[in-house]
Amino acid sequence: MQLMQHTRSQSGQVGIIIILIMVVLLTFGLSIASRSTREVALSQQEEESNRVFNAAEAGVERALATDLDFEGEEFDSEGTIIPGTDSSLDYNIRKNRILETRLIEGTTAMVQMQDIDNALPTNVYIDWSRETDCGTGKGPASLIVSIYNTAVSTGSAVRHYAYAACDRNDDIAVGGNGSNGYFKRATIATTPGDEFMRVKTVYNDTFLRVSASSTLPTQAYDIRSEATSNLGNEARTVEVKRTLSVAPSVMDFALFSGTSLTK
Repeated sequence: MQLMQHTRSQSGQVGIIIILIMVVLLTFGLSIASRSTREVALSQQEEESNRVFNAAEAGVERALATDLDFEGEEFDSEGTIIPGTDSSLDYNIRKNRILETRLIEGTTAMVQMQDIDNALPTNVYIDWSRETDCGTGKGPASLIVSIYNTAVSTGSAVRHYAYAACDRNDDIAVGGNGSNGYFKRATIATTPGDEFMRVKTVYNDTFLRVSASSTLPTQAYDIRSEATSNLGNEARTVEVKRTLSVAPSVMDFALFSGTSLTK
């Protein structure tokens, strides 16, 4: 009798152990299946996100290629389907008549001063540099400004100005107090026939803002492209700023000779 009870007790323990092993294996299998399901879902979501982002980039490219020459201040595209993306696309282009950008040392910004729709402003204002400490490192940047005039029949068709952010103990004028959060400002009076301006930064990089006493022509285009997936809830937005094309770099150089230069 005792032998039979001992055998039944061992059988019960083996059964419990088997059940525990099955529970562990089942839990492990469900965990793997759940992880695989999540990975598949994430992979599909990433693929869909990439398609939508590519569609948004395609909207920017389309705006740059075909729709910058529009009437009015803003342009809105109608919802379109970009082939191969299964996404609806809308993009908006807004004309910006104030140039605000960042210039790397030695690079040049182009400023259109007048066109058929805008009269020449009386003054052009150049605000630059958010750095205010003249005593450390290279200090805030200085500027070389060149204005090109197409109405000059005699004399020079280009005027050159130089502005320093800090006193350099030379003939370079120090800019006045800046505005709109900038350290320095240069105010340049225009002359009839002025067409465009080139602003070059020297000694350091700088943030730059160009405005005027009246409305300037278009200086840049702000483009916002938004794509939405037709297969899910994914949406992506890309924003870019397109500034004016810069004239050839040979126009950055000028020769000052006084009366002593001979050929």
